[in-house]
Amino acid sequence: MPSPISLQLKPSPRAISLYYFGIFAVLGVYLPLFPSWLEGRGARGLAMGAIAATLPAMGLVAPPVFGLIADALGVRVWLIRAACAGALAVFALLALSSALGVSLGFGGLFAAALAFAFFRAPMFTMADVVALEASLTSGIAYGRLRLWGSISFALMAIASGALIDPARPAAFPVAITAALLVAFALSWALPAGAEAPLQRLGQRGAARGVEGAARAPAAGGSVRERARALLQSRDFRLFLAASFLAQSANSSYDLCYTLHLRDVGFPEPLVGVAWAVGVAGEIALMAFSGPLLQRFAPPVALAVAFAGASLRWALLSYVRFWPALLALQPLHAVSFAMMWVASLAYTRDRAPPQILATAQGLFSASAGAGSVIGMLAWGELYKRGGGALTFGVASITAAIAFVLAVTFARSTRRSLSGSSIFSVGSRCQE
Repeated sequence: MPSPISLQLKPSPRAISLYYFGIFAVLGVYLPLFPSWLEGRGARGLAMGAIAATLPAMGLVAPPVFGLIADALGVRVWLIRAACAGALAVFALLALSSALGVSLGFGGLFAAALAFAFFRAPMFTMADVVALEASLTSGIAYGRLRLWGSISFALMAIASGALIDPARPAAFPVAITAALLVAFALSWALPAGAEAPLQRLGQRGAARGVEGAARAPAAGGSVRERARALLQSRDFRLFLAASFLAQSANSSYDLCYTLHLRDVGFPEPLVGVAWAVGVAGEIALMAFSGPLLQRFAPPVALAVAFAGASLRWALLSYVRFWPALLALQPLHAVSFAMMWVASLAYTRDRAPPQILATAQGLFSASAGAGSVIGMLAWGELYKRGGGALTFGVASITAAIAFVLAVTFARSTRRSLSGSSIFSVGSRCQE
């Protein structure tokens, strides 16, 4: 059943898709070019690592905090707008200082990166919450909304690499500022008129009576009590642990895949093509995620995703023939896209609607922690044993996540069908 706030807002699916397109355009510029831009500003080695680590590190803290705020005050879209404005202000100042030739040094760059990472968290986490709640009323599958973010990221990564020279001090921050300005403008297409924090506090009691019989064991009335009850459930803890392990394994791909292709003799001009094939598979699965989650419950889909990830990393550690490596790339649809949509389906179906943002924040923090730990481990493993050792260990890690997924699927005593949220016919099924 939709939460009270989602029933009142009913955001346009087109507005949500456009907002996803806008915020992932920011990442499509930021992630590929930020390290090179830092290097040009004199931040190398440990300094570069410390600055770059602010993004995943803030992902451990910010999502649960903002989730609690969103649920306690009954805000979604206004939090998104405030976060976009804050991130825009950070990069506007960074662009101005770069254009004026002001050297910020390590301290200034670290502070700017930390501030951006802080505001970035609700920009993305709250977008998923809005999309999940809107799926209940719009009848549009979540994956069909989210895929526009993947499309935007791929397009902007290609365009930024061709058009933006990170050696020019102001080029990178100006490009990010422009992308953030577009994202901020698009956030105003998301309706927020029904977001009433004081009314939201009073709605909990009424919503509890309707949801109590069908939802997770959240007997308490406050957001903290409901979140504590959710965290005390064995299946949700196992889900968070599996998410941590799976994302840790996935980060081996983010950090070491290009290095592995280089070392096994993959044609350099085709490296970008290999990444593009993976993104294409991701987009395709998200486009058809509705029928998938209508047929399979989220824990089952998660178990399949983790098993597919384990197989993918095992093959990647063994295969050396470059056409075969390219042929493996569509498995990205299983190891990432299926994992992501099934995780959100499970989170939305498992948590009481009054704490959906909090539950989403907990999942994001768990996955973020996996990324941070993975990034710290895979580089050293690759240095010691190359792709064979790195992806071999990643395969074992994903296999453990698969075992946990099977375990928490059995621990969940009620049916967790994602179809009411993620299928095209959701409105009828409600």
